[in-house]
Amino acid sequence: MTSQSGFDRRSLLGGIAAFGGLALLPACAATSRSAAPAASRVRNWAALTALAERYVAERKVAGMIIGVGNGDAPAFYTGAGTLGLQRETPVDAKSIWRIYSMTKPVTGVLAAQMISEGALGLDQPIADILPAFKAMKVAIDPATSLEARAASGPITVRHLLTHTAGLTYHFMPSAVGKAYRRFGLMPGMRTVGREPGDGESPSSLQAFANAVAELPLVADPGTAWNYSISLDVLGAVIEKVARKPFETVLQERLLTPLAMHDTGFSVPAASMNRLATNYLLHSNNLVPVDAPPKTEYAVPASYPAGGGGLVSTADDYMRFMRMITNGGQHSGKQIISPEAAKLVVSNLLPQGVFYEGNQGYGAGGRVVIAPGPGLIPGSYGWGGAAGTLASALPAQKLSVVLMTQYMPQQAYPLPEELGKALAADLA
Repeated sequence: MTSQSGFDRRSLLGGIAAFGGLALLPACAATSRSAAPAASRVRNWAALTALAERYVAERKVAGMIIGVGNGDAPAFYTGAGTLGLQRETPVDAKSIWRIYSMTKPVTGVLAAQMISEGALGLDQPIADILPAFKAMKVAIDPATSLEARAASGPITVRHLLTHTAGLTYHFMPSAVGKAYRRFGLMPGMRTVGREPGDGESPSSLQAFANAVAELPLVADPGTAWNYSISLDVLGAVIEKVARKPFETVLQERLLTPLAMHDTGFSVPAASMNRLATNYLLHSNNLVPVDAPPKTEYAVPASYPAGGGGLVSTADDYMRFMRMITNGGQHSGKQIISPEAAKLVVSNLLPQGVFYEGNQGYGAGGRVVIAPGPGLIPGSYGWGGAAGTLASALPAQKLSVVLMTQYMPQQAYPLPEELGKALAADLA
């Protein structure tokens, strides 16, 4: 189904598993202990600035802001452009962006902290918390049919953290993915990207999780990496364990302690003038698909999507990434335990399962475990459907955040170009 503009709205949120933030950062950027002081010596950041300016000048994006944090020094921001092609407000560290799947690391961090406290077990079956998942089934041929058999084992918290639960996404080309659409199981999607025939969204996070449990999996839990709604289901687990709404847990445990005042599941009217316009790239032109004040983010969705529902700023998300980089600390405060921070950036994949060949996966984000061209072991990160990127490099005390808005994110080689620019500025 195509719109009158001629673009396929199914592509809006497709393909967002193609990269893991700056896991593709060139190895020359930060491979030794000397890289951390190098960041503080840099005064110009000319290559990063040139990258943002080029993307705007070539009308690939309306605006872009890039932030670099090193240790405890103040973060540096550079950027170019405006909040929209027809808007005059320049982008800055307080501009608000749809971060889509960069919500996943946030949910992953919440779960990691609860694991470190003993409230959750990493290998605990989620049926202990959400009984609807007690007897899951697996589609015999998920590409063509919902005919199913019994699953070989239970879904665990580890599986949800690492996309190995056997769940999928509504935009994946399979019978199971199509069933998600029919039942409205499209977390993070409100109006943009929805099609005639899509089911109504569940009325609550628990209703969403219960509906997911009624459909078959695409693989046995713990046997394969499949990009999925698993972090959204994890949000329902967190909510049930905490006995509080998921958004309340997020606010109390992360957003308030980190002073992430502009991060949330909707944009207040007073902040609407700082929300960037979102674009779809169609025939090399940027077509606006969501813009303030008539944005779908003016009000909260029917339930909070722990895998893709947040908006944030470069400044807010930098605080979050620096907290991960610095072992759970930010501004002298221990936001999450050192054990939780270590868990987040550890390879949590079940034995024998890998991400993209020979790499790992932590709490909602890619973890590089094997060196290679442009790969730094120990780096952790993820990106969003509208081109946003973030990485934490704990060994180098380096954090990187990029905010922009274009879809689909795989239209440009931005992760690679960002890595090269950062490497040039650190050299």
